[in-house]
Amino acid sequence: MRQIIISDSHTSQNIDFIYNFIRDSLLKKIKIDFIVLNGDILGEDKARPGYGYKYDKEMFLFNFKKNELLQKLVPEIAQGIIKYKEIYKNNGQFSDDEQIELAKLIKSYIQTRYDFLYSTLKKFSELVPTLYNLGTYESPIHYKTINELAFLMNLKPTLLKKIALLENYRFVYHDFIKKIKGLEGKKFRNISGNAILIKNVILAGIPGFHDSSVPMDSQSELQEKMTKDLLDSIKRQLTYADHLIIYNHCDCKKMKNPFSIRPGSPLIRQFIGEMKGKLKHKIFIQSYNHWVTTHFYERDEFNFILNNTAVNNCIFNIVEVSNKIRCFDVDPKQNRVRELNKYDSFTAEYTTSEQRLALNYKNPDEIIEQRNLKGCYYMSF
Repeated sequence: MRQIIISDSHTSQNIDFIYNFIRDSLLKKIKIDFIVLNGDILGEDKARPGYGYKYDKEMFLFNFKKNELLQKLVPEIAQGIIKYKEIYKNNGQFSDDEQIELAKLIKSYIQTRYDFLYSTLKKFSELVPTLYNLGTYESPIHYKTINELAFLMNLKPTLLKKIALLENYRFVYHDFIKKIKGLEGKKFRNISGNAILIKNVILAGIPGFHDSSVPMDSQSELQEKMTKDLLDSIKRQLTYADHLIIYNHCDCKKMKNPFSIRPGSPLIRQFIGEMKGKLKHKIFIQSYNHWVTTHFYERDEFNFILNNTAVNNCIFNIVEVSNKIRCFDVDPKQNRVRELNKYDSFTAEYTTSEQRLALNYKNPDEIIEQRNLKGCYYMSF
């Protein structure tokens, strides 16, 4: 079983480039059984140049053509949004009537962005069977599409969220869920909070409804309850499976000496311990939008894959499950697919980020040069 994993692409430009690369190049060379879109397809405000490391953020934002992007994302309402952007720039506030009209535009913006999300899922599923795990940018708790719009209007998200309450925009997510239910079948599965069995492999998605699953508030408790329900579903299916893959879009704690991640959810940590001696292969895939390389290691009988972040120059991964687990770094801008080595996080020895990178990559110097990673914190963390 061979799968593509795409996490945190965030921009329409990134996800469209990846789609075209898969369709026009990758599928002509490699057989792919399915694609996993592991959340955060939305999030234009997270855009960054190149591999996202060592760039002049002020200059990047200065040259960012926000009005042109608005025209591309929401052509039917772009001029209206730009109008209110100028009103606030000139007056520093909105009148009551202006807030009512802007609230309608915000609602329309959110609707259009979720329509784009739906069309993206549909497009990928028509190319290769596709699984979807919801990210925090698609979460109905946060509606971070408002953050997108605030970025494009040069406004604070808190201001737009307050104005957005003048319209009932929260139905948009529920309509989106109804629409993707219509896609469900052999070509598409929504694994957000669900565990499904394909042949002898359990595939389970921990969605990013909330950034944290540590029970501190009602939102975190909801996230942890969803995780509990998912793990219970996995346990019920264990007797039918030889392999398990968990895709996590929630928080994790990053640790050094040796490098590893610690899932933020207490329930997941307990589950990992309970799974010792069970199944042939267990894989835990963690997304995080700053990683510019893949981390691939074994710990506690789990294969951990800290996957490439597609917002960083469209990089993604291929994972193959057979007699052994194989992981590949895919850099479509360089048209390169690199198979990675796996290391044991308990026994690995290194003192520099470059040495840590060499545990996975056969050509670490080439990676450092291409991705401009000299001294990069995220190679080891």
